[in-house]
Amino acid sequence: MSISASDYSNPKKVALVTGGSYGLGFAMACHLVAVGYKVVILARDDAKLRGAVQKLSKAGGEVVGIACDITNVEALHDAAISIQERYRELDFVVANAGSVHPGLLEDLDPESAVADIETGLIGAVLTARAFLPFLRSGSKVLFIASGFGLMGAAGYASYCAANAGIINFADALRRELLIRNIAVYVACPSDIDTPGFRRELEDLPPWMKKADARGEVMSADEAAKRILTRCHGRRFLIVINREIQMLQLMKRLMPERALQFLVDRLFPKPS
Repeated sequence: MSISASDYSNPKKVALVTGGSYGLGFAMACHLVAVGYKVVILARDDAKLRGAVQKLSKAGGEVVGIACDITNVEALHDAAISIQERYRELDFVVANAGSVHPGLLEDLDPESAVADIETGLIGAVLTARAFLPFLRSGSKVLFIASGFGLMGAAGYASYCAANAGIINFADALRRELLIRNIAVYVACPSDIDTPGFRRELEDLPPWMKKADARGEVMSADEAAKRILTRCHGRRFLIVINREIQMLQLMKRLMPERALQFLVDRLFPKPS
């Protein structure tokens, strides 16, 4: 599918992407650059950040990289000042940064158990708080959550909690911003082929490798394209995978006990 400027309604606007140095965030930055956005990438890893900026700049885009830990209020404040001095306003904020540490909660060290919530949920809240002042009427905010934000999966307790929190936070923010004519979206994709996902698979204990209920792994490029082209109109929850669509349908049509029984059989659990 070809990309055109009309896909993202963009006449030379400015977008901010957190976690944009690799994976889904980088793929989104690529698509935004391709349709003419000036893109600001926030990421913690300086080397990956420089590499991403270099690649995107070679493609002809105007790209700025800022090293920033989105769970650090002072770092976000400094990033906000830099963006304000350069662009004054933002038209699209993509809160993409997140982390996942699979495994039984009792087996995780405390730092890993908390990291998914800090990076995913708290990072999303602090990102929104830092950059909302730069958004104008007609701007957009996109939060990247996960299909696991719509259910509880064994081995992903803190990750599910973080993503369920992101969905509800985004919904609350959507209502707060109605008066300012700022659209808020939250995407809940399934598995995406990224370096983070491949590391996740390596860390899975044997009982978690059952994949009956998980669909085909989607490329980061395809996922970014599907998500971004749905960021329009009054839609709030963005679903790009058939398995997540089926889960939503079952939640609407099936009694709770029947749904729990089915999900318990489909998804892996400790033996």
